[in-house]
Amino acid sequence: MNRYKIRSLAPLLLLGVLLVARPGGAEETKETRSLTNLRGDVVIVPDVVPDRETLVLLGMQIVRIETPVGKSGMILAFYNNPKSQGLSNYVETYDLAGNLLEITWSDEGGKVKVAQDKNLTSPGAKAPAKVLVMDVDDKPSVEQPARLHF
Repeated sequence: MNRYKIRSLAPLLLLGVLLVARPGGAEETKETRSLTNLRGDVVIVPDVVPDRETLVLLGMQIVRIETPVGKSGMILAFYNNPKSQGLSNYVETYDLAGNLLEITWSDEGGKVKVAQDKNLTSPGAKAPAKVLVMDVDDKPSVEQPARLHF
């Protein structure tokens, strides 16, 4: 496979990995707080999600994907928590309209945690719920990839 084909497939593979690793048995936690998405809308998130005001924004990346079905993409915002291990240990994933779909972060011990919009796995949903939920046990599981249908 030549370099051009590999470069063109890399964003698609990244999207697939991000959509396949998802929390299983996601439930709303009782302790929540709010933050704003890129559109300025209020989004409810579990209280265990780190406060991005205490993080350092490393950069943002727009990933565009063109398939036979149509064009799609996402916006990734990479942050660093100086208290945690590694670099870029907090990532927010948005659709191209600026709706927050997922937050992935690693805690101070290096354990990866994920909070996702609860409508990502609902085939009938027409828009994000603006409520992020996570697995009670914080264990990512692999399920069918969600379709970005809104």
